[in-house]
Amino acid sequence: MRFDTERAGRLVRTIRRSPGRYREFDAAGLLDGLDAAGRVRRFVQLSRLVDSGIGTDRLIDAANEGRLAHLVMRDALIQRPRYTLEEVAAKSGVSVTDVERWFRAMGRGVSSRVNPDYNDADLQLAHVLVEYRELGLLEKELFAAARVLGRHLWAVADAVEVLVELRLSVVGDNSDVAVRMAAEVRRLAVLQSNIVEHLMATRLEASTLATDHGAGPRHELAVGFADLVGFTRLGELTEPTVLAELAEQLDRLTTETVEAPVRFVKTVGDAVMVISPDAEAIADMFRRLFAAAADEGLPPLHAGIAWGPALPRAGDWIGRTVNLAARVSAVATRGTILVDQDMHERLDATRFPQEEAGTFDLKGYDGARQLYRLVR
Repeated sequence: MRFDTERAGRLVRTIRRSPGRYREFDAAGLLDGLDAAGRVRRFVQLSRLVDSGIGTDRLIDAANEGRLAHLVMRDALIQRPRYTLEEVAAKSGVSVTDVERWFRAMGRGVSSRVNPDYNDADLQLAHVLVEYRELGLLEKELFAAARVLGRHLWAVADAVEVLVELRLSVVGDNSDVAVRMAAEVRRLAVLQSNIVEHLMATRLEASTLATDHGAGPRHELAVGFADLVGFTRLGELTEPTVLAELAEQLDRLTTETVEAPVRFVKTVGDAVMVISPDAEAIADMFRRLFAAAADEGLPPLHAGIAWGPALPRAGDWIGRTVNLAARVSAVATRGTILVDQDMHERLDATRFPQEEAGTFDLKGYDGARQLYRLVR
């Protein structure tokens, strides 16, 4: 990479303003193995970390542990704090209590009201609450939606962190790469926001169509659960990382198998939950999921599908139909997809042949229920 002469001159002048710090870094071995241009860049990076409150001893420990690049990337990503929580509240016109509630709902930690721990991005986040309120959105539902968004943003951040960690582990403790990775993470954040905007519009459109064509105001729909047979037993015999990989594999296969109008709601341990206003679409999706899981060598699946009313709540679905589907799944044997009576009646017998699986006493439900086995 060509090193700009003018920029080099500016950086050298920066070093000359802090010769003692440069000698300290050099003596600590923090500049070892770098050419002249690299030493200048590293000095500037380390100086920023020291100015942000990280002591030289901590820098040395991070370098010895191979984590200096992580500190550099964190510094490049995070804006300098400049406001207290009370100042954020005053500048945004939101009460301190509501700013705290909003930050916690979004997954942004709240440490103190009087320490300058918050930056311009935090102030912008508080302004978002003001804009939402101006739209007339209901407060309870607004904060519930924020909690869902906050949880999923943490999941996205965790996934990106894995990618970054893998990259840094390949290149070693290279702070120049860390700075470039920080720029890429910022660019990725912009791309993710564009993706979220597109998917929200698409999903809301799909939800409207589903309501107009069969879901109805009570959201009559099919709810299904599928999970790995013997997952609990596997936990006693294998490492947790193996279980995590199996659950992630099922999550991935479900994501790849789901097509509208079926919707992937969530993963619960080793189980996946899906819904659909179309009974046959969800039955077909489960058949394809079972086939894909077998092709990839996953442990056998079992599943249960029930039809009835369900209510959306903060990104999830609740109601007796959800509970019933979970109970039906629990009594399904390995490799089996069981459906309840209402679901059975909505499936075309020529496309989805079924056979009686027997009557079952399901936990939480009075009387035995007739269930049907979907013939695959």
